[in-house]
Amino acid sequence: MNKFFYPKLALVNLKKNGNTYIPYILTCIGSIMAFYTIVSIQSNKGLDAMQGSESLKILLFLGIIVIGIFAVIFLFYTNSFLIKRRKKELGLYSILGMEKKHIARVLFYETLFVTVISLSLGLLGGVLIGKLMFLILLNLAHIKSPLAFKIDQMGLLYTTVVFLAIFGLTLLTNFLQVKLTNPIDLLRGGEHGEKEPKSSWLMTLIGVISLGIGYAIALSVQDPIEAILLFFVAVIFVIIGTYALFTAGSVTLLKCLKKNKKFYYQSRNFISVSGMIYRMKQNAVGLANICILSTMVLVTISTTVSLYIGQESMRRDYYPMDVSFIGAAETTDFSEIEKIVVAEKTSAKVETTNELSFDMSTFTAFKEGSHFLPDMVTDENLDLTYYNTISKITTVPLEDYNRMTNQNKTLAENEVMIFSAGENYQEQTVVFGENLFLVVEQLESVPMDFKKKLITGNSYYIIVNDEQMMSTIYTAMNANKDNADSESPAIHHAMMFNLSGSEDNINHFSKQVRASVSQLNPDIEIRNIYESLAELYGIFGGFLFLGVFLGSLFMMATVLIIYFKQISEGYEDSERFVIMQKVGMDKTEVKKTIGKQILMVFFLPLAGAIIHVAFAFPVITKMLAAFRLTNIPLILLCTLVGVVVYALVYTGVYLLTARSYYKMIH
Repeated sequence: MNKFFYPKLALVNLKKNGNTYIPYILTCIGSIMAFYTIVSIQSNKGLDAMQGSESLKILLFLGIIVIGIFAVIFLFYTNSFLIKRRKKELGLYSILGMEKKHIARVLFYETLFVTVISLSLGLLGGVLIGKLMFLILLNLAHIKSPLAFKIDQMGLLYTTVVFLAIFGLTLLTNFLQVKLTNPIDLLRGGEHGEKEPKSSWLMTLIGVISLGIGYAIALSVQDPIEAILLFFVAVIFVIIGTYALFTAGSVTLLKCLKKNKKFYYQSRNFISVSGMIYRMKQNAVGLANICILSTMVLVTISTTVSLYIGQESMRRDYYPMDVSFIGAAETTDFSEIEKIVVAEKTSAKVETTNELSFDMSTFTAFKEGSHFLPDMVTDENLDLTYYNTISKITTVPLEDYNRMTNQNKTLAENEVMIFSAGENYQEQTVVFGENLFLVVEQLESVPMDFKKKLITGNSYYIIVNDEQMMSTIYTAMNANKDNADSESPAIHHAMMFNLSGSEDNINHFSKQVRASVSQLNPDIEIRNIYESLAELYGIFGGFLFLGVFLGSLFMMATVLIIYFKQISEGYEDSERFVIMQKVGMDKTEVKKTIGKQILMVFFLPLAGAIIHVAFAFPVITKMLAAFRLTNIPLILLCTLVGVVVYALVYTGVYLLTARSYYKMIH
């Protein structure tokens, strides 16, 4: 036999099955491009120059893992569809005299050609779009200075090894199917599974309970920190429930409708219900996959877009004032810092506004009624409840408060005024150790902070009579501590202001001031909202980039599953179409009946995904609150826009792939 016989036969087979192999190869190419692109960006040395680069690299590394797992699962799934559709063809080879080793050789060459084409075009595409993706990431991260992007040779090697392994494993599974199946079974491979499925009340009940538990977790969780952990638990239950209800619940429901003779024996329901029972049996897992992938797309896109858009409001929660300098009151010469600020703002052409200068004493404590108990928690016994119950206390002398607010209020030694950044303080007194104070006024605002929705703990500003009282309170709350807090100065001085000017000038000012002040006194704590924003842009820009990237990948998977399902339905319905016409139905009735079933089958996953997202919305808002994003209308808007856009894309994909289906049944 000619040594080129098997390669030629493999090429003929690929060409003959082009309507399924071309989408499969395109998916392989897309997966390889995506994998290499993320690997090359993650290993790019230029990222080290970005603020927040460590967090971004961790995100990208997680993205590599997700894409790798996705590629394994999805390529195995699509390969199983391809081999199932070709079992009759492979069985015919056996009947015509080819041994299993010859069939295996044909499969080897087919896989070899697919591998070579996919890797060549995938890596080439990855190299070509890699720089574009890198530039998009830099733009999202607001990095203006160009960073070098080079072809990552290790990334090429790593990607090649990973996908060679995946293609090799798919080939082995194909070999096993051919080896373990006799020729007659192969010849009838595409026709298995035509017995009417039985109801499974147990699996249906498991599905309902699992989905109920997942939804209950999503609706009941209140704590943002716990929400992040419980979200993944809820996801597992929802996935189990989705698969169980699509595979068993749908059939059970349809069988119940079938038993309802008054409903079932109506002409418009008889054929539809019977047809749907078989469709759901054959397509349940694929439809559940579409539902879960669609949910992943919607959640990923809506959360990452919300974080990126909402980061401007998030940063203000962390930094009520643009720039702050905080140092020990007794040992820090703030007059020198003022000189540096004046000189640098003149040089950078920026203006300072809302300038504040005051003494302060800060510590953390646990609130129990009117009593504040010392924070004795260490790293060894720290847990999630700590962040929910801890309060940050800042005491400020009355003299500084009056000066900053242009007021002339008075306080006795045992009297205080209090401002709560979160919920108002409800008690009439406040107690620190043995020191009890009367709350004479609940302040609505203070110059250095503002009211906000605090998700964990609380923050209180307490105006006391003088600095001696500040020291007394600080000592009482730190007396028994054996850590750095007990040795730090009781009173610090703070200098704060806002900035106005161009973005470039402000960034230049921030850089120069930090360098000069740090050189003057390394112990000075410098807080700068613009430096923080640069880091947030790096982190949340990376979030958005990875979210859209993965969302697009999941969307590609959804498109391919829908396409393969349409092809699968076309093969099945071409025979049903003939049978229905033989029993007396005209073409219009047949097309209408089948079209109705197809429409229900393919839009059921979209409806399921939208329901999943609706129930997930409360836990999503809690998770985003852990990042200080509490703008629920913004999150809702991003989610709704995402759902509408995705539904339109989904519908468009369905209509395009439906063309292949209708060609096959006619």
